[in-house]
Amino acid sequence: MQWMSRFSYHRRLQLSFLALILLPFAAVTFWSYQSVRQNVSDKILRSNEETITVIANQIEKTIDSISFASLYLSETYDPEVLNSLRYLTKAESFGDYKSYIHQAKLKSIGGILTIQALDADLEIMIVNRNNRIIMGNLDRPVFSKLPDRFLQESGRLNLGEETVLQWFPYRESAAVPEYYYAARFIFDPRNHEKLGTLFIGIPRHYFENLLDTGNASVVLSLVDSAGETIAVRRGSEAVDRKKPLRSEIRIERTGWLLASELPRSSIDSHINREFLVSVSVFGVFFLAFLVLSMFWAGYMNKPISLLRASVKQYVGGNRDVRIPVKGKDEVAMLSAAFNQMLEDINQLLHQVESEQEEKRRLELRALSAQIRPHFLLNTLNSIKVNLLMAGDTTHGAMIDALMKLQRAYVHADQPIQLAEECAILGSYVQVMQVRNRLDIAFQYRLEPGTEELELPRLLLQPVVENAIGHGFSARPEHPRIELESRLSGGMLEITISDNGRGMAEEAIKRLSRRLSGAEPELPQPEKGVGLINTARRLQVLYGYRSRLTAAANPDGGMIFTFYIPVTGGKEVSSYDDGHVDR
Repeated sequence: MQWMSRFSYHRRLQLSFLALILLPFAAVTFWSYQSVRQNVSDKILRSNEETITVIANQIEKTIDSISFASLYLSETYDPEVLNSLRYLTKAESFGDYKSYIHQAKLKSIGGILTIQALDADLEIMIVNRNNRIIMGNLDRPVFSKLPDRFLQESGRLNLGEETVLQWFPYRESAAVPEYYYAARFIFDPRNHEKLGTLFIGIPRHYFENLLDTGNASVVLSLVDSAGETIAVRRGSEAVDRKKPLRSEIRIERTGWLLASELPRSSIDSHINREFLVSVSVFGVFFLAFLVLSMFWAGYMNKPISLLRASVKQYVGGNRDVRIPVKGKDEVAMLSAAFNQMLEDINQLLHQVESEQEEKRRLELRALSAQIRPHFLLNTLNSIKVNLLMAGDTTHGAMIDALMKLQRAYVHADQPIQLAEECAILGSYVQVMQVRNRLDIAFQYRLEPGTEELELPRLLLQPVVENAIGHGFSARPEHPRIELESRLSGGMLEITISDNGRGMAEEAIKRLSRRLSGAEPELPQPEKGVGLINTARRLQVLYGYRSRLTAAANPDGGMIFTFYIPVTGGKEVSSYDDGHVDR
């Protein structure tokens, strides 16, 4: 319940009353609404399933009639029918009287089959090998040639299929086909020669009448096994695409899918009207209660509101705000005590600000004083002895490096660009090579955009000094120090790695705790320069977001990473967390 503390006292009181009344009512109303909605949806879904089952049965009966007709004509062994098919297999017109007799024979058989499937208004026709109609039951003339569109659609039939009906749609321009045909090839049982093709078409109006259930909200659709639409009956309302109530059934004989979809909006609209009346009545009483509670609570809480407003102004920066004291009641006594507390807080804030500013200046001076180049005199002496003993004047470059370091130390209180700091580190490594007689390879790679970022001078040197003094104390064969920089998430990351002897895992964990300040540093005055001082310097300069981490190098040695916040431009953000508890 901590979130309640963000509200005023009388607001919390109001919210408590509202929660005790509104939440139970809302829960019961929501549960009732969902229960009724689910029950109504289940009943409608069962009703739709029964409807499409009846429609599917009717379609299966029609398919059975088509299957019977196809078997009767394609597998007939009646000699007269076979003779008629053989005679007309290549005919293109009534060339003689025999053509008429044979066509009349086929026509009589087609009439019998048409009467059997009269309710479906099927189109039955036989086409010979020259694509001429030799038997038909509609308005297509005998020996007329099939339309090109029809030949194109039927051309996809599998000529090798002899026992199974093949289905295909026939359409001129509409999305829904005018006819959906079943086709079967007729072969001569004597020599297995193709005599013709039987086509039985189901008209579109048959499907439309069959799918018309009288419910304008329901969308019924019939698609074939390939997913193409055979027929669709759309309701007057658009189907809700967000999970409508859907029922479907598969017609096993053909693989067709018959589906019914009902938009939930048509169901919810009826239920919503009933609940709207109940909620409206409750809303009137609830609104009246809300207005009265706000008026009464505001009247009783007016003195506390004044106190809260004064506190808010004080927190916002107005330290001169005071609460007017009227009367001698508990609120007046509280106001007087609060005014006195504000006076004491002002004095304490002023004292703390002065002390913190002085402490920051002293700590910066102390940390800067700790990072002094004590090695410089010893190094100059070592170089001088080497030059005198070897008579080698080529070490002038070493002296030049020392001069660069000396200039850097003289201006230690001024910021420096990262690229210049890396150059000074190179001079430092060059000097330490002579002093320690090591051939140290120093490389640095700066991501574009980080070269000109300004840092305090000598911030990175203690890490390099630690790598040379401790990491290379075992004098490895090819000592190496690498420095990389990049920008990530508003932070400048500087990684310094070496291939020295490294540290044990437990020692690295202890060092990491000391660098983060989680473990207090033991007093060791003999160590003037150290990684702990560098981590403390980061905290003082850049606040709690900055840190120095230590980790083992997979290739051997150590990896130290500086994380410094960057505000933009050419400077990292210093003193950005000066008022944050760390």
